[in-house]
Amino acid sequence: MYEKTSILFKQNFESNSPVVVNQGGSNSGKTFAILQVLFCMAIATPKQVITVVGQDIPNLKAGALRDALSIYEDSPLLKSLVKNYNKTDRV
Repeated sequence: MYEKTSILFKQNFESNSPVVVNQGGSNSGKTFAILQVLFCMAIATPKQVITVVGQDIPNLKAGALRDALSIYEDSPLLKSLVKNYNKTDRV
């Protein structure tokens, strides 16, 4: 799906464990890799609801939302599959 993946993506994506703990400092790629996995899961299972939560909206905007939009913008496949994005409601 996404050509630029890290070892962290591979470890998360290929894990058979029901819970995967990602450790590392800020800017270690945890959020980005996890979001890539979530996009793959969303593609594999249509009509699935995936919710990303955070401490508050400003932190989500600075981290997960920014990374998700970056992944989306760099992927022609995702652009063809995502019907719409409600910027106001962040859906």
